[in-house]
Amino acid sequence: MIEVTTQRLKIVPLDIENYRLYIENSNEMEENLGLKITNKIWDENIKGAFQYRFKKVSENKERYLWETLWIVICKEENCEIASLMIKGYPNEMGEVIIGYGTNETFQNKGYMTEAVEGLIKWIFTNPKALSIVADTEKTNIASHRVLEKNGFIKYKESVKTSDEGEVEELVWWRLAR
Repeated sequence: MIEVTTQRLKIVPLDIENYRLYIENSNEMEENLGLKITNKIWDENIKGAFQYRFKKVSENKERYLWETLWIVICKEENCEIASLMIKGYPNEMGEVIIGYGTNETFQNKGYMTEAVEGLIKWIFTNPKALSIVADTEKTNIASHRVLEKNGFIKYKESVKTSDEGEVEELVWWRLAR
């Protein structure tokens, strides 16, 4: 099994079976991986995003590492504290898009900054990956700091309107190899 390690963390890409369990019953996935059970319950928006990514993993098994969810495990606690997502293999411009989220209890402790740093190193082992892109909500200052600490540069802002009419202001960030 592939694993990225940092000082305090293990970052593990979920295979298709563990990803399915993560969505349907995360306790079973945690048990499968020998982790402390955290009794997570997903809201429908998060669950929908995970299901969308799961479909991508199912369709692209040979490159699943570039589509799957990567969970962040605190070595000291032996529990999942966050997740990262690579949103596909490097595109024709060499861009790789990432996303991430930290469980509330573990926010503001530097874990996500450390996890993103580890993922950056893994992504850039692929010579086709020339830059990494991330978007954040304009008001998510903590997420901005994670990217800034990892050397990302803000390069644009945009507004996105959902089908329900919700407006989301986004800041886009890039890190070149």
